[in-house]
Amino acid sequence: MSQQSTIHLTTEQLQAMLDSVRQAAVAAANCAAPATVKMRGTFMYCNSRLGDQHNHEYVEEFIQSVLAYKDMESISDEDALKSIAILFYSEAALWWQGVRGAKQVHTWNDAIALIREHFAPTKPAYELYMDLFDEKQDDDTKISTFICVNRALLAQLPEGRHDEETELDMVYGLLHIKYRREILRQDVKTFEDLLERGRIVEHNWSQTERMKCKKKHAEN
Repeated sequence: MSQQSTIHLTTEQLQAMLDSVRQAAVAAANCAAPATVKMRGTFMYCNSRLGDQHNHEYVEEFIQSVLAYKDMESISDEDALKSIAILFYSEAALWWQGVRGAKQVHTWNDAIALIREHFAPTKPAYELYMDLFDEKQDDDTKISTFICVNRALLAQLPEGRHDEETELDMVYGLLHIKYRREILRQDVKTFEDLLERGRIVEHNWSQTERMKCKKKHAEN
């Protein structure tokens, strides 16, 4: 009768064998699964899109997002021009075919300038003033929103048209009376000052209204 031999392994040898098996399995899995390669040098993964919007704020937001993405991904001007069409749809896609076909675009800066010119042309100064003074702040509009909207209008005026003090005079006069009661014009030197003080007024106003509601409920 033949005697069967027995192999004895130490703990260290057994652990080494298990590690080897694991490494082989991981290597095989990596070979089987195709790697996902991100395409660099294009706007393929940029989420901003432009179609038939002719709104200055939207178009400026689109442009700033595209410029930031281009810088962040280190996309060259040449590659940016080749792939910006990815971001267009509807009217913008047709428009881009036209300007590229007519060879109006030679540089990346040309592309940005033409986008602004077609989709958000700068209004004449008189129209910007009309928009600025057309509406005063109502009771529901937060001061941060009101200042932001009006500063965006002022930013479209020819450069150097007004200094900050003059712009503050314009915007301050349009504020809701509850802010002008609490904030003296001569105490405000910058828009940051006005915004900070305005938020304090909003907070105090909100607390006062809350106390009134509680008192009213208590009386009922």
